[in-house]
Amino acid sequence: MSIALSWEIEGTKQLSRTLTGIGKGIKDWTPAFKESADSLAKVFANEVFDTKGAEIGERWRPLKPAYLAAKRRAGFPPDILVRTGEMQRSFKTLFKPDYGQVWNSAAYFKYHQSAKPRTSNLPRRVMMKLGENQKQLVVKIFHTYWYNKVKNASR
Repeated sequence: MSIALSWEIEGTKQLSRTLTGIGKGIKDWTPAFKESADSLAKVFANEVFDTKGAEIGERWRPLKPAYLAAKRRAGFPPDILVRTGEMQRSFKTLFKPDYGQVWNSAAYFKYHQSAKPRTSNLPRRVMMKLGENQKQLVVKIFHTYWYNKVKNASR
């Protein structure tokens, strides 16, 4: 029996792993998908913003000086992509026995994330991408879950 795991994010290569010979008894991967989705959502909401995209290998262009000055005059934080904090708090997860999903529910998220051609001066600032650290994190979570299931099944 083979299990195929995959994560896709627009504009990035797909992470996929095939695990073979794991036994027919492991049908419910909900805990691993939950942990992976929750962990990725935390990375996207925290480390990506803290490092201005460097955590996922997509360093954000700095704010233009005039825009930064306007943000400060209006009393907003100088942080890139943070005005009210709504987008940073809008990462959501969903998980089932056979998949996990992470998305951002802020209506304007897509204008920053999307790789589609731009009609404005709004630069692309990627917040969701599977960098090498995130790929290793997901693989480790699934490996640990599988290992513990097999170990407990052999007792």
